[in-house]
Amino acid sequence: MADAKIELPLPLILRDTQEKEGHGWRWIKSRTFRGMERRSLETGDYTIEGLENILSIERKGSIAEWAQNITQKRFERELQRLDEIPHAWILLEFTMKEVMGYPQTSTIPRKRWKYLAFGGAFILKKTIEMMMQHKVHIVFCGTHGKEVATQIMKRVLECQN
Repeated sequence: MADAKIELPLPLILRDTQEKEGHGWRWIKSRTFRGMERRSLETGDYTIEGLENILSIERKGSIAEWAQNITQKRFERELQRLDEIPHAWILLEFTMKEVMGYPQTSTIPRKRWKYLAFGGAFILKKTIEMMMQHKVHIVFCGTHGKEVATQIMKRVLECQN
């Protein structure tokens, strides 16, 4: 008797309810995924149903958002939770050029620049420290965040089979 191949349902991408409307990524049904659903996630912005403790993708949409997050205690707690997840990623939807040009390359109004406590060199320093002190992968994706997230999800799914 030949071994019968079991057909598993396509994976469902989960998007955190805290991810703001009009921001972030969306997936529709395809040959790879059965679409996306919004749910409350403990850690990160995106994962795959059933793999919430294995995969977490955090999205940062701008250098201004990243600059704000890197000094927050709340974000440090997020990094500690990400340390518990084998495949933890932070995808930055901006470039190193935007980091090094901060705040000029940000959406922060010019009149507020004089009140900022740091510039691009400090942001780079904190980013490297995060990668050294935590298990999370941090990737500068520019405008290709969704494509990077999709490839990460596919590779994690391959590891699970």
